[in-house]
Amino acid sequence: MRDFGKIIDIKNDTAQVLIQPHGGCGNCSLKGTCATNEDAHLLWANNPKSGKIGDEVVIELKPEVKIFGSALVFILPLVGLFLGYLAGDKLGGNTDYAVLGAIIGLVLFFGLVRLIDKLLGDRSALKPVITHVLS
Repeated sequence: MRDFGKIIDIKNDTAQVLIQPHGGCGNCSLKGTCATNEDAHLLWANNPKSGKIGDEVVIELKPEVKIFGSALVFILPLVGLFLGYLAGDKLGGNTDYAVLGAIIGLVLFFGLVRLIDKLLGDRSALKPVITHVLS
């Protein structure tokens, strides 16, 4: 993923970047699921190029990090849903318990996603990186 933005804050070796959506968002099939929604958004990025507040920058996110994040957000809750369904069916013996187990599994695994996000969120290897300072 490559995006363009403007640095609005700096803390240590990371910069907060304001990302303006570009024309590619309008044609993207996933535009309804990502955080852009055609509005500007903020993110923290590693700043190895020593960009300053007000600089226009290019940021990139490694493909493997994007895949890991997508799997974490989309696949892990589905695993919880499935496991919860199986546990509810096994313990309760009917469809009502299976559905209740699926809901509980989904909620628990969304909680697990939040916990993993809190634990891994500050790792610099998982953050976008400023690759070029344009101005």
